[in-house]
Amino acid sequence: MKKKKILSIIGVTLGLILVVGILGFSYFTGISVFNGSMQLVNNESTSKDKAGKYFQKISFDLIEFQSKYTIETVHIKSTIDEHIIPADYITADGNKNKDTIIMVHGLGGNRWTNYPFASIFLRNGYNVISYDQRSSGENTAKYTACGYLETYDLGDYVSYLKEKIDHNKKIGIWGVSYGGATVGIYLGSCQANQNVDFAIMDSPVSDMGYMISTEMEEMDIGIPLNFLMAMGNIITKLKLGFSYEDIKVCNHIRNTTVPLLVINSKLDELTPYFMGEDIYRSVNHEHKKLFSVEDSKHAEIHLDYPEAYESNIFEFIHQLP
Repeated sequence: MKKKKILSIIGVTLGLILVVGILGFSYFTGISVFNGSMQLVNNESTSKDKAGKYFQKISFDLIEFQSKYTIETVHIKSTIDEHIIPADYITADGNKNKDTIIMVHGLGGNRWTNYPFASIFLRNGYNVISYDQRSSGENTAKYTACGYLETYDLGDYVSYLKEKIDHNKKIGIWGVSYGGATVGIYLGSCQANQNVDFAIMDSPVSDMGYMISTEMEEMDIGIPLNFLMAMGNIITKLKLGFSYEDIKVCNHIRNTTVPLLVINSKLDELTPYFMGEDIYRSVNHEHKKLFSVEDSKHAEIHLDYPEAYESNIFEFIHQLP
Protein backbone atom coordinates (compact mmCIF):
# COMPACT_ATOMS: atom_id res chain seq x y z
CA MET A 1 0.00 0.00 0.00
CA LYS A 2 2.80 2.33 0.95
CA LYS A 3 4.63 1.49 -2.28
CA LYS A 4 1.55 2.33 -4.36
CA LYS A 5 1.23 5.67 -2.57
CA ILE A 6 4.87 6.50 -3.30
CA LEU A 7 4.44 5.54 -6.95
CA SER A 8 1.31 7.66 -7.11
CA ILE A 9 3.15 10.66 -5.66
CA ILE A 10 5.98 10.15 -8.14
CA GLY A 11 3.51 9.93 -11.02
CA VAL A 12 1.73 13.12 -9.98
CA THR A 13 5.06 14.90 -9.52
CA LEU A 14 6.32 13.84 -12.93
CA GLY A 15 3.00 14.91 -14.44
CA LEU A 16 3.25 18.34 -12.84
CA ILE A 17 6.84 18.69 -14.02
CA LEU A 18 5.72 17.78 -17.53
CA VAL A 19 2.85 20.28 -17.44
CA VAL A 20 5.09 23.03 -16.08
CA GLY A 21 7.66 22.22 -18.73
CA ILE A 22 5.08 22.38 -21.52
CA LEU A 23 3.68 25.65 -20.18
CA GLY A 24 7.17 27.09 -19.77
CA PHE A 25 8.17 26.10 -23.29
CA SER A 26 4.92 27.49 -24.68
CA TYR A 27 5.40 30.79 -22.87
CA PHE A 28 9.04 31.05 -23.99
CA THR A 29 7.96 30.32 -27.56
CA GLY A 30 5.19 32.92 -27.42
CA ILE A 31 7.52 35.56 -25.99
CA SER A 32 10.11 34.82 -28.67
CA VAL A 33 7.55 35.19 -31.45
CA PHE A 34 6.18 38.35 -29.84
CA ASN A 35 9.61 39.94 -29.51
CA GLY A 36 10.44 39.05 -33.09
CA SER A 37 7.23 40.47 -34.52
CA MET A 38 6.35 43.43 -32.29
CA GLN A 39 9.76 45.09 -32.15
CA LEU A 40 10.63 45.01 -35.82
CA VAL A 41 12.47 48.34 -35.79
CA ASN A 42 13.68 50.84 -33.23
CA ASN A 43 14.60 54.51 -33.12
CA GLU A 44 18.25 53.85 -33.84
CA SER A 45 17.64 51.72 -36.94
CA THR A 46 15.22 54.33 -38.33
CA SER A 47 17.13 57.50 -37.49
CA LYS A 48 17.36 60.59 -39.67
CA ASP A 49 20.77 59.42 -40.87
CA LYS A 50 19.14 56.34 -42.39
CA ALA A 51 16.85 58.62 -44.38
CA GLY A 52 19.92 60.36 -45.79
CA LYS A 53 21.19 57.06 -47.18
CA TYR A 54 17.80 56.46 -48.80
CA PHE A 55 17.89 59.90 -50.40
CA GLN A 56 21.31 59.16 -51.86
CA LYS A 57 20.08 55.84 -53.24
CA ILE A 58 17.19 57.44 -55.14
CA SER A 59 19.04 60.70 -55.96
CA PHE A 60 16.62 62.87 -53.99
CA ASP A 61 17.85 66.43 -53.37
CA LEU A 62 17.03 67.09 -49.72
CA ILE A 63 18.59 70.57 -49.69
CA GLU A 64 16.45 71.67 -52.62
CA PHE A 65 13.33 70.27 -50.94
CA GLN A 66 14.09 72.06 -47.67
CA SER A 67 14.73 75.35 -49.43
CA LYS A 68 11.58 75.10 -51.53
CA TYR A 69 9.10 74.30 -48.76
CA THR A 70 8.37 75.46 -45.22
CA ILE A 71 8.87 72.58 -42.77
CA GLU A 72 7.59 72.93 -39.22
CA THR A 73 8.21 70.07 -36.80
CA VAL A 74 5.32 69.46 -34.41
CA HIS A 75 4.92 67.05 -31.50
CA ILE A 76 1.64 65.71 -30.17
CA LYS A 77 1.00 63.22 -27.41
CA SER A 78 -0.66 59.89 -28.12
CA THR A 79 -4.16 59.58 -26.70
CA ILE A 80 -3.70 55.90 -25.80
CA ASP A 81 -0.34 55.64 -24.03
CA GLU A 82 1.07 59.17 -24.07
CA HIS A 83 4.14 58.54 -26.22
CA ILE A 84 5.27 61.47 -28.37
CA ILE A 85 4.35 61.46 -32.08
CA PRO A 86 6.61 63.82 -34.03
CA ALA A 87 5.63 65.10 -37.47
CA ASP A 88 6.77 67.53 -40.12
CA TYR A 89 4.03 69.92 -41.22
CA ILE A 90 5.08 70.91 -44.73
CA THR A 91 3.63 73.81 -46.71
CA ALA A 92 4.60 75.76 -49.81
CA ASP A 93 4.05 79.17 -48.26
CA GLY A 94 3.24 78.71 -44.56
CA ASN A 95 -0.53 78.74 -45.16
CA LYS A 96 -1.96 75.76 -43.29
CA ASN A 97 -5.56 76.27 -44.34
CA LYS A 98 -5.34 74.07 -47.43
CA ASP A 99 -6.26 70.57 -48.56
CA THR A 100 -3.82 68.31 -46.68
CA ILE A 101 -2.49 64.78 -46.96
CA ILE A 102 -1.29 62.84 -43.90
CA MET A 103 1.54 60.49 -44.87
CA VAL A 104 2.32 57.15 -43.18
CA HIS A 105 5.73 55.62 -43.91
CA GLY A 106 6.61 51.95 -44.21
CA LEU A 107 8.60 49.66 -41.93
CA GLY A 108 12.20 50.84 -41.62
CA GLY A 109 11.24 54.32 -42.75
CA ASN A 110 10.46 57.51 -40.89
CA ARG A 111 8.77 60.85 -41.50
CA TRP A 112 11.71 62.03 -43.62
CA THR A 113 11.60 59.09 -46.04
CA ASN A 114 8.16 60.33 -47.08
CA TYR A 115 9.64 63.54 -48.52
CA PRO A 116 10.00 62.23 -52.12
CA PHE A 117 6.30 61.27 -52.07
CA ALA A 118 5.37 64.50 -50.28
CA SER A 119 6.80 66.58 -53.14
CA ILE A 120 4.15 65.10 -55.46
CA PHE A 121 1.34 66.48 -53.31
CA LEU A 122 3.06 69.78 -52.50
CA ARG A 123 3.52 70.75 -56.14
CA ASN A 124 -0.16 70.02 -56.70
CA GLY A 125 -1.32 72.46 -54.02
CA TYR A 126 -1.59 70.16 -51.01
CA ASN A 127 -0.02 70.59 -47.61
CA VAL A 128 1.59 67.53 -46.03
CA ILE A 129 1.81 66.13 -42.53
CA SER A 130 4.40 63.36 -42.39
CA TYR A 131 4.75 61.70 -38.99
CA ASP A 132 6.90 59.00 -37.38
CA GLN A 133 5.14 55.68 -36.79
CA ARG A 134 5.60 53.80 -33.51
CA SER A 135 9.24 53.08 -32.55
CA SER A 136 10.41 54.82 -35.72
CA GLY A 137 12.31 58.06 -36.19
CA GLU A 138 11.63 60.03 -33.03
CA ASN A 139 8.36 58.36 -32.02
CA THR A 140 8.86 57.11 -28.46
CA ALA A 141 6.35 54.21 -28.47
CA LYS A 142 7.84 50.96 -27.15
CA TYR A 143 6.51 48.51 -29.73
CA THR A 144 5.67 48.29 -33.38
CA ALA A 145 2.21 46.76 -33.55
CA CYS A 146 1.52 45.52 -37.09
CA GLY A 147 -0.50 48.62 -37.96
CA TYR A 148 -3.12 48.03 -35.26
CA LEU A 149 -2.01 50.36 -32.46
CA GLU A 150 -0.45 52.59 -35.13
CA THR A 151 -3.96 53.54 -36.22
CA TYR A 152 -4.38 55.52 -33.02
CA ASP A 153 -1.40 57.72 -33.92
CA LEU A 154 -2.93 58.29 -37.37
CA GLY A 155 -6.28 59.10 -35.77
CA ASP A 156 -4.57 61.58 -33.45
CA TYR A 157 -3.15 63.46 -36.44
CA VAL A 158 -6.50 63.46 -38.22
CA SER A 159 -7.99 65.07 -35.10
CA TYR A 160 -5.08 67.51 -34.91
CA LEU A 161 -5.55 68.49 -38.55
CA LYS A 162 -9.31 68.95 -38.19
CA GLU A 163 -8.57 71.77 -35.74
CA LYS A 164 -6.15 73.46 -38.14
CA ILE A 165 -8.13 73.71 -41.36
CA ASP A 166 -11.62 74.79 -42.41
CA HIS A 167 -14.29 72.12 -42.76
CA ASN A 168 -14.42 72.55 -46.56
CA LYS A 169 -10.76 71.59 -46.99
CA LYS A 170 -9.96 67.99 -47.94
CA ILE A 171 -8.15 65.58 -45.65
CA GLY A 172 -6.43 62.66 -47.36
CA ILE A 173 -4.33 59.84 -45.93
CA TRP A 174 -1.54 58.02 -47.77
CA GLY A 175 0.38 54.98 -46.60
CA VAL A 176 3.08 52.84 -48.15
CA SER A 177 3.74 49.15 -47.40
CA TYR A 178 3.48 48.64 -43.60
CA GLY A 179 2.05 52.17 -43.49
CA GLY A 180 -0.58 50.93 -45.92
CA ALA A 181 -1.68 48.41 -43.27
CA THR A 182 -2.02 51.27 -40.77
CA VAL A 183 -4.15 53.22 -43.24
CA GLY A 184 -6.25 50.17 -44.13
CA ILE A 185 -7.06 49.23 -40.54
CA TYR A 186 -7.80 52.87 -39.69
CA LEU A 187 -10.21 53.17 -42.63
CA GLY A 188 -12.57 50.76 -40.89
CA SER A 189 -13.11 53.20 -38.02
CA CYS A 190 -15.98 55.63 -37.55
CA GLN A 191 -13.51 58.47 -37.19
CA ALA A 192 -12.08 57.80 -40.66
CA ASN A 193 -15.51 57.55 -42.25
CA GLN A 194 -16.52 60.86 -40.70
CA ASN A 195 -13.34 62.88 -41.25
CA VAL A 196 -11.27 61.53 -44.16
CA ASP A 197 -12.10 62.51 -47.75
CA PHE A 198 -9.88 60.01 -49.56
CA ALA A 199 -7.14 57.44 -48.98
CA ILE A 200 -4.21 56.09 -50.98
CA MET A 201 -2.45 52.79 -50.24
CA ASP A 202 0.85 52.18 -52.07
CA SER A 203 2.20 48.59 -52.11
CA PRO A 204 0.09 47.83 -49.03
CA VAL A 205 0.29 44.94 -46.60
CA SER A 206 -3.10 43.25 -46.38
CA ASP A 207 -2.36 40.83 -43.53
CA MET A 208 0.54 41.27 -41.11
CA GLY A 209 -0.20 37.84 -39.63
CA TYR A 210 0.58 36.34 -43.05
CA MET A 211 3.83 38.31 -43.13
CA ILE A 212 4.82 37.01 -39.69
CA SER A 213 4.01 33.39 -40.56
CA THR A 214 5.89 33.61 -43.87
CA GLU A 215 8.97 34.96 -42.12
CA MET A 216 8.91 32.20 -39.48
CA GLU A 217 8.35 29.51 -42.10
CA GLU A 218 11.46 30.67 -43.96
CA MET A 219 13.47 30.50 -40.71
CA ASP A 220 12.67 26.75 -40.48
CA ILE A 221 13.55 26.38 -36.78
CA GLY A 222 12.02 22.92 -36.41
CA ILE A 223 8.92 23.92 -34.42
CA PRO A 224 5.50 23.54 -36.09
CA LEU A 225 4.37 26.83 -37.62
CA ASN A 226 0.83 26.53 -36.22
CA PHE A 227 2.24 26.21 -32.70
CA LEU A 228 4.49 29.25 -33.17
CA MET A 229 1.61 31.35 -34.45
CA ALA A 230 -0.76 30.21 -31.72
CA MET A 231 1.70 31.02 -28.92
CA GLY A 232 2.67 34.34 -30.50
CA ASN A 233 -0.99 35.22 -30.86
CA ILE A 234 -1.72 34.50 -27.19
CA ILE A 235 1.19 36.62 -25.91
CA THR A 236 0.35 39.48 -28.29
CA LYS A 237 -3.22 39.48 -27.04
CA LEU A 238 -2.09 39.44 -23.40
CA LYS A 239 0.55 42.15 -23.78
CA LEU A 240 -0.93 44.50 -26.38
CA GLY A 241 -4.63 43.69 -26.45
CA PHE A 242 -5.08 42.58 -30.06
CA SER A 243 -4.84 39.32 -31.97
CA TYR A 244 -3.55 38.32 -35.40
CA GLU A 245 -7.15 38.32 -36.61
CA ASP A 246 -7.28 42.03 -35.77
CA ILE A 247 -4.39 42.84 -38.13
CA LYS A 248 -6.10 41.53 -41.24
CA VAL A 249 -6.67 44.74 -43.18
CA CYS A 250 -9.56 43.35 -45.22
CA ASN A 251 -11.58 42.70 -42.04
CA HIS A 252 -11.51 46.44 -41.37
CA ILE A 253 -11.56 48.02 -44.79
CA ARG A 254 -14.82 46.39 -45.78
CA ASN A 255 -16.43 48.86 -43.36
CA THR A 256 -15.02 51.96 -45.02
CA THR A 257 -16.99 54.57 -46.94
CA VAL A 258 -13.84 56.54 -47.80
CA PRO A 259 -12.85 56.69 -51.50
CA LEU A 260 -9.73 54.57 -51.98
CA LEU A 261 -6.89 54.30 -54.49
CA VAL A 262 -4.72 51.16 -54.27
CA ILE A 263 -1.34 51.19 -56.03
CA ASN A 264 0.71 48.01 -56.52
CA SER A 265 3.05 46.05 -58.77
CA LYS A 266 2.87 42.50 -60.08
CA LEU A 267 6.63 42.14 -59.51
CA ASP A 268 6.46 43.10 -55.83
CA GLU A 269 7.89 40.25 -53.77
CA LEU A 270 7.59 41.88 -50.34
CA THR A 271 3.89 42.71 -50.47
CA PRO A 272 2.69 40.40 -53.25
CA TYR A 273 0.25 41.63 -55.88
CA PHE A 274 -2.64 39.64 -54.40
CA MET A 275 -2.53 41.81 -51.27
CA GLY A 276 -3.53 44.96 -53.15
CA GLU A 277 -6.19 43.02 -55.04
CA ASP A 278 -7.61 41.58 -51.82
CA ILE A 279 -7.86 45.06 -50.30
CA TYR A 280 -9.50 46.49 -53.43
CA ARG A 281 -12.07 43.68 -53.59
CA SER A 282 -12.90 44.04 -49.89
CA VAL A 283 -14.05 47.65 -50.30
CA ASN A 284 -17.85 47.59 -50.53
CA HIS A 285 -18.40 50.85 -52.40
CA GLU A 286 -17.77 52.04 -55.95
CA HIS A 287 -15.49 54.99 -55.19
CA LYS A 288 -12.33 52.92 -55.53
CA LYS A 289 -9.53 52.51 -58.05
CA LEU A 290 -6.70 50.03 -58.58
CA PHE A 291 -3.57 51.28 -60.36
CA SER A 292 -1.09 48.48 -61.10
CA VAL A 293 2.17 48.14 -63.00
CA GLU A 294 3.96 45.04 -64.22
CA ASP A 295 7.59 45.39 -63.26
CA SER A 296 8.38 47.65 -60.30
CA LYS A 297 10.01 46.42 -57.14
CA HIS A 298 8.43 47.05 -53.75
CA ALA A 299 7.31 50.68 -53.27
CA GLU A 300 9.29 51.87 -56.30
CA ILE A 301 6.43 52.63 -58.68
CA HIS A 302 6.85 56.38 -58.08
CA LEU A 303 10.46 56.07 -59.26
CA ASP A 304 9.80 53.89 -62.31
CA TYR A 305 6.58 55.55 -63.45
CA PRO A 306 6.61 59.08 -61.96
CA GLU A 307 4.18 60.62 -64.44
CA ALA A 308 1.70 57.74 -64.27
CA TYR A 309 1.97 57.65 -60.47
CA GLU A 310 1.16 61.34 -60.15
CA SER A 311 -1.54 61.44 -62.83
CA ASN A 312 -3.38 58.42 -61.39
CA ILE A 313 -3.40 60.00 -57.94
CA PHE A 314 -4.81 63.31 -59.07
CA GLU A 315 -7.25 61.88 -61.59
CA PHE A 316 -8.60 59.85 -58.68
CA ILE A 317 -8.77 62.91 -56.40
CA HIS A 318 -10.41 65.10 -59.05
CA GLN A 319 -13.13 62.49 -59.54
CA LEU A 320 -14.05 62.34 -55.86
CA PRO A 321 -17.78 62.48 -55.17
